[in-house]
Amino acid sequence: MKTQPLIYVLLILLLAATLLLAACKGGGEDEPTPADQVRNLLAASEWNLQSVQVDGVDKTATYSGLKIQFTGNSFTTVNGKAIWPASGTWSFTDDTATKIKRNDGLEMDIVNISTSNLQLQFTWNSSSLGAGRTTSVAGSHVLILGH
Repeated sequence: MKTQPLIYVLLILLLAATLLLAACKGGGEDEPTPADQVRNLLAASEWNLQSVQVDGVDKTATYSGLKIQFTGNSFTTVNGKAIWPASGTWSFTDDTATKIKRNDGLEMDIVNISTSNLQLQFTWNSSSLGAGRTTSVAGSHVLILGH
């Protein structure tokens, strides 16, 4: 007779443990934030310039050979000319991860990002010349980069 209350207690404990385990999400890992997702896509590999439009005009030749490598909250470039310093840091302007701000103060909209494509839009305020060639063009820039 004394075992019957013990069985009820054990059944209640077993039921409570089952409900507790069922309420837990698998693994206990948090979903990555939008900022984490975009940061991971940016840092996945080097981005190579595919095209540049400045105020709707193709200026890809002006920025030919541009390559950008993001790591964490820093970047390095090859052939960045005036618009992309050889290295620097960046951060998201808010939690939506749709805009980055470089350490030189330039803000860029992330128009599109996927595992293979990155589209950035920003306004560059000065044109510059170097060795008789244009190294940057003022205006609204749309850069399309890929892997």
